[in-house]
Amino acid sequence: MIRAVHIDDEPAAREHLALLLADLAADVRLVGQYADITAGQQALEEHRPDLLFLDVEMPGGDGFELLRRMGRWDFHVVFTTAFQRYAIQAIRFSALDYLLKPVQADELRAALDRATKDKAPADAGHQEQVVDNLSADPSALRVLVSHGGRQHAILPADILYCRAENNYTEIHLQGGRRFLCARTLKDYDDMLQDRGFLRVHRSFLVNRAAVENAPSQGPLRLTDGTAVEVSVRRRAQVIEALRA
Repeated sequence: MIRAVHIDDEPAAREHLALLLADLAADVRLVGQYADITAGQQALEEHRPDLLFLDVEMPGGDGFELLRRMGRWDFHVVFTTAFQRYAIQAIRFSALDYLLKPVQADELRAALDRATKDKAPADAGHQEQVVDNLSADPSALRVLVSHGGRQHAILPADILYCRAENNYTEIHLQGGRRFLCARTLKDYDDMLQDRGFLRVHRSFLVNRAAVENAPSQGPLRLTDGTAVEVSVRRRAQVIEALRA
């Protein structure tokens, strides 16, 4: 049985999630719902849940502030938020889970499945990086990745390109370092498209600042000498974007 806590200042949102969980998830017991992060933090310390549904935008302190106060946590976090661009970007960069309001049944079920698979709490170093990221100015956000049993915080500007490896992504950095990450290229495309990255092929996402030469035919040439293939159907759009 998964024990869950829900923190959200909107009564309608609390009722909606409770009804969805009752209908969808016999394996989840909602042990408490709270309207602010002060009461919510007390409940987390008392109930020690496996799962926290946490609203981002609340009066008296947002969901990010709760994690900053706690510093360390041993439950899976799923943020719930209305579309708020920076909040979602910070959550994605931090490799955390989120649901858009109003929460949809299929998306909730997928989040519960992910929470079930991810029962081990993140290490203290990763959680410290998460708190730093959620506190950061948008321009200072780092991509948090797990590689080789360690957590790494990467500045988007240090990424040359990303390459798809089935359901994984290989991130290539300046200086020759690279990380194989358990997220799809689409995840990184969604995350980085507002940071100067361009999808040039189904298998490649490039940092525009790293493109040294963009010929009308043939591959792109990056600053480290890497040749990156451009798909035929994307070429005109890619060349136009790079020359803008």
